[in-house]
Amino acid sequence: MSASIYSVAIESTAGIARHYFISSDGTFENSIGWGPQGIEYQGKGAQLTVEQEQRASEYLHKFGKYNIHTNNCEMFAWYVITGRRYSGQVQEKLHTAIGAKMVSLVQPVLTAREMVNHQYEQAIVRRFNEDLEKAKFAWLKSEQAMRDDFWKKRDAKEN
Repeated sequence: MSASIYSVAIESTAGIARHYFISSDGTFENSIGWGPQGIEYQGKGAQLTVEQEQRASEYLHKFGKYNIHTNNCEMFAWYVITGRRYSGQVQEKLHTAIGAKMVSLVQPVLTAREMVNHQYEQAIVRRFNEDLEKAKFAWLKSEQAMRDDFWKKRDAKEN
């Protein structure tokens, strides 16, 4: 069975926008798509021709990372299947095009490599904050010990 382009409504957009993917059996469970993490393989993927496989593998390098307005899942699906990038959602429907453009301005999108770097950065920040909290606690404990010592000495002088 050859691969074709399918879509499902994106519920978070009240069905206005759709997620496009490539599948041989018509299901999202066995598909290839495009999103913020790059190429997304679900289940068995899809049965692509050699030419389609080549277009899928070169897509990120050729067109760059995901952007809902300029490099979205529909453009990926059309390019892999036909060799042409196309998005009816952006090129033909004004309300979706405007919405996609607005989202693209604020949407943080990371490639797979950037996501790994982001995770490393988050781990470093988390560790730094943990160490900072420990140092702060140790300092507060030391300050409290000095105050306690002061009051013990003062009380000892009065008795």
